[in-house]
Amino acid sequence: MERNYTFTGDFSPEAIAGVLSIEMILALIANGVVLVITIHQRKSWKQSSTIFFTSLVLGNLVMTTLYLPFTITSLAAGEWIIGSTDEEKQGSCDFTAFVIIYCGYVMLMTLSLISIDRFLFIVKPHLHKRFMSPRVALVLVIIVWIVNAAFYSAGFINGSGIEFQYINNIGICYAYATSPIAVVFRLSLIVILLSIILITSVWTFCFTRKFINNQSMIVGEGVYASKKKRLFGIFGSMLLVYGICFIPGTFFSSSLAKVNAPDKLNISALVLFLLALILSPVVQSYFRPEINSVIVNIICRKIMKKRNRTTPSNASKTNTNSFDL
Repeated sequence: MERNYTFTGDFSPEAIAGVLSIEMILALIANGVVLVITIHQRKSWKQSSTIFFTSLVLGNLVMTTLYLPFTITSLAAGEWIIGSTDEEKQGSCDFTAFVIIYCGYVMLMTLSLISIDRFLFIVKPHLHKRFMSPRVALVLVIIVWIVNAAFYSAGFINGSGIEFQYINNIGICYAYATSPIAVVFRLSLIVILLSIILITSVWTFCFTRKFINNQSMIVGEGVYASKKKRLFGIFGSMLLVYGICFIPGTFFSSSLAKVNAPDKLNISALVLFLLALILSPVVQSYFRPEINSVIVNIICRKIMKKRNRTTPSNASKTNTNSFDL
């Protein structure tokens, strides 16, 4: 049976292709810079958080390089054009659908592991030292990648409960959950993962805030005032980013499974979800001082170079003025 790979939605696919192109470029820059800095900081590889963070960045890069280019090209063309025959188009479409669903769940599970790791490190340091070694972190990361690959590769098998398909009214390839069990499982898993991120993050925030308040009562309010503001800024921005990106993504998955939502609403939810490819490494970098220090040093060097370039010209101007006088 020949499939239809022509876009039939009620929004401009060229405009969405332009937005996704900007997201792809920014995602490559953000994740590439963070990955290079992380690899360069060899001492940080002894920390479990570095392994989780690297897994997150790698998952983002896989989705950015293997999903977005094909989707952008097809949206700009108004149809799925990856492949000359129907079999080739079906194969490329199935592959990109697998990539987004696979990397999406790897991202959510890795963020859950990062939140649990941070919670144990701050709130339960004795448990973190006992259980969360770099070797354990590496094993957990490998399990996340392998289990998701094995589960969602079932979409390549007919009658598995997961079906890869081109969605004509949205112009992308995605994974449908065809059986009620698969629908409930996917939505339940998303809710559980987001709940883990929310609960551990809020608990860590409250514990850290209580510790800062206790210390400020002993030392003085002025010493910890800036730390309180920074604490609210870091955790507030993190929860805000995840809420903006993942809650619409959850709606997108559920709307494709159960409800015929408007096309513009569906594509907006997808764009917001893909925004996490940019914002998640940036937000998580706040908790990594080795990355912050490198970025601050680079910025300071550039500022100093600009000052050094402008200083001689200003000095020569003053010299000529004094000579004229």
